[in-house]
Amino acid sequence: MAMLQTGGVSSPGQACVLILIFTVLLQSLCVAVTYIYFTNELKQMQDKYFKSVVACFLKEDDSFWDPADEDAMNSPCWQGKWQLRQFVRKAPRVKRLWARK
Repeated sequence: MAMLQTGGVSSPGQACVLILIFTVLLQSLCVAVTYIYFTNELKQMQDKYFKSVVACFLKEDDSFWDPADEDAMNSPCWQGKWQLRQFVRKAPRVKRLWARK
């Protein structure tokens, strides 16, 4: 009769194992939800950045920027142009290095 009143758990060790398994599953679920959320946010940020840089190159971004203005220096349009300019400057060097090989 005492065995029936324990609710199917025959020892405290089994109860601890069940609690441990439940805790691990709950933490796994939280990590998965957090990963999915931040992956989605990152994708949205990348899409927004890409669209703004493309708009900049297509002259859809009509805002004028001043190199002395720090906010303008942080704009994706200016950053995209700067990265392209750096790539173009390095391209002839790379071409010369490959020609030597």
